[in-house]
Amino acid sequence: RNSPIHMRLTKNLNLISLEGQRAPALTAKDFLGPKMPDLKGRPVLMFFWAHWCPDCKTQAPILKELLDRYGSQGLTVVAPTQRYGYVARGKDAGPQEENKYIEEIRATYYGFLPPTAIAMSEENHRRYGVSTTPTVVVIDRRGIVRSYHPGTMSKAELEPLVARLLGEQAGTR
Repeated sequence: RNSPIHMRLTKNLNLISLEGQRAPALTAKDFLGPKMPDLKGRPVLMFFWAHWCPDCKTQAPILKELLDRYGSQGLTVVAPTQRYGYVARGKDAGPQEENKYIEEIRATYYGFLPPTAIAMSEENHRRYGVSTTPTVVVIDRRGIVRSYHPGTMSKAELEPLVARLLGEQAGTR
């Protein structure tokens, strides 16, 4: 259950079955920052990232543009991550040292994200089958997954999903 192969299988199953289903709940037992926001009734762009991930850092400016453009219309970006047991240059690190490093990476590359909690949980990654970072999940106001995409997404791919999501009225579709 906790193997990399299980994660890849879950990712592949999610690719063919998660869209149109209720989004798995995020575990927020361990997080950085303030309390997790209530996501009920909000359109959500979920961005699973890792502190070591160059593709995640490449995705960040696109997310910033979308949040700048659509945040006032209700778009919420949530950015779960997890600990990997190391920091810069692969140096082994305990949870406190890695948390500090993750905070530094967040401030440097993802400072545009609202000052909400960053859920830190391997369980979230397992539930969503995140074996690839970034993984982008778009969730409608009813909590239904509308897009599940392991890997980076261009603005041209992601913006129509967000615009359509915000154009929907609560309770429709």
